[in-house]
Amino acid sequence: MPTIDVHAHLMPGTPSQEAVARIVAREGFNKVAPPMEWSPAIAIDFMDRRHIQMQLLSAPGEMTAPAATAMNDIGTKVVAMYPRRFGLLASLPMAEPEAALREVHRAFDELGADGIVLVTNYQGAYLGDPRFEPVFAELDRRNASVFVHPAAPPGFPELSLGRPGPLIEFPMDTARTVVDAVFAGLFLRHPGIRMILAHAGGALPSLADRIVNLGVQPWVANPLGLTSAQLHDQLSSLYFDTALATTAATILPVIELAGVDHIVFGTDFPPGGDDVAGAYLATLLSGRPLSARDVETLDETAAGLFPRATARMIA
Repeated sequence: MPTIDVHAHLMPGTPSQEAVARIVAREGFNKVAPPMEWSPAIAIDFMDRRHIQMQLLSAPGEMTAPAATAMNDIGTKVVAMYPRRFGLLASLPMAEPEAALREVHRAFDELGADGIVLVTNYQGAYLGDPRFEPVFAELDRRNASVFVHPAAPPGFPELSLGRPGPLIEFPMDTARTVVDAVFAGLFLRHPGIRMILAHAGGALPSLADRIVNLGVQPWVANPLGLTSAQLHDQLSSLYFDTALATTAATILPVIELAGVDHIVFGTDFPPGGDDVAGAYLATLLSGRPLSARDVETLDETAAGLFPRATARMIA
């Protein structure tokens, strides 16, 4: 049983009915939103029932600088109260790159964050955007582990087919932002960044071979002139979590692209739902497609990506 959950959400406070209604309308949900009730006690109860020792908390979403600061302060307090049960992946206001860079320094040097969470796009700017380069340079310098969670893309109402983002567009936006980053050479310039993709990378692993082979054709924009090998090496350097993605259809393409040792455990609690998380966990532990030894590797990989959190957990 994996004990480190890298994909768990920090959702402090109870949203008002008006706030929930806005979320339902904005994200295309069918009348109701996914589960949003959260507290440390609720999360610990979930972990205890699922035999999970620690969750790395993240609050994925585009935030202003004050909102990111406030959320990171809340997360730091939760970790201080329960250091063996929680870690923090700090949010950054990437739409304000200078503020985001300041928050990187504060998160690691003052708050003791275990890593960073980003979303796939910020006001329509994807992770290959040159405006983000100073932030990625600092994350590279720190050998930071960076968790990337999908967000709704620009033009979502026209693309969504009337369905919510988590159904189709979240997995697609994960692929979209990684392709943008790879063709920008992000991981060639910054090999110290350990990037973890939510939901087994969404559509990306199944598209990897296509990207590598078609991406070097003369009719594909490739301003850096990257080779197939350079495209493949960047893609295979990524890490992938198992949240809502434990079946052969989702895991086998990851194994082919990056190997079992680039997979970590995730639940997407609480939005994924307790019952849904339990069903995916049961599949994970079924012995197919991951063996019992493979499942042990998930924790070994997470420990390497988040050594400070792991040290607290076993203290």
